Amino acid sequence: MIDFHGVTKRYGPVQALDGIDLRIEEAEFVALLGPSGCGKSTLLNLLAGFEAPSEGGIGFAGAAIGRPGPDRAVVFQDAALLPWLSVQDNVTFGPRMRGDAPAGYAARTAELLGLVGLQGFEDALPSQLSGGMRQRVGLARALVMQPRALLMDEPFGALDAQTRLAMQQLLLDVWQTLRTTVLFVTHDIDEAILLADRVCVMTARPGRILRDIPIDLPRPRSLALLTQPGFVAYKADIMQALHPGR
Repeated sequence: MIDFHGVTKRYGPVQALDGIDLRIEEAEFVALLGPSGCGKSTLLNLLAGFEAPSEGGIGFAGAAIGRPGPDRAVVFQDAALLPWLSVQDNVTFGPRMRGDAPAGYAARTAELLGLVGLQGFEDALPSQLSGGMRQRVGLARALVMQPRALLMDEPFGALDAQTRLAMQQLLLDVWQTLRTTVLFVTHDIDEAILLADRVCVMTARPGRILRDIPIDLPRPRSLALLTQPGFVAYKADIMQALHPGR
């Protein structure tokens, strides 16, 4: 589904990424983990088509990426909802701007609002929602476009600890239902292990893939996994990769 081959990115004299090779299969959930400034978000932006690599290329579903497209939906840390639109209208903004007939997305919208636990909030404004609820709207807004891949850039990073755990469980449940291909950027080791099929650990800038670690833990998963011995072993391994010798 996704193929980074020899991807390098420079911003003037600053090299953000160096020779990234990474393949992601359809329906796979892959987390990018690494120190601040290592190029995780840059890699995501390249896949989204917001920027172009300085060297190398990126394939998506067999074609080269040239620009953003609805087949790759992005969820940012800030849900960036339109404050004057209701939950329903924020979620359906993309299909409406694309010119889709309501009959083509109405049922899908209702299904997604149910899936993310927002039934009864269709007419609420973003100012009437909690941070976690706004992120649920952002997730539904991305998924209503029926993307082939979901690109998530620290989507829960601004949430409090309890809300973050609730959103992680929600994402696990939604992914288990839809099985959309996901590339997920995070600083949180627990979050990466809990959610992903593979955790790609990146080096400090210029970013390279240091380790590509398959997470062989059973699905469906729940927050109870956080205390299991297998989970703790993965965490120790990743911490050692990120902080060798400590």
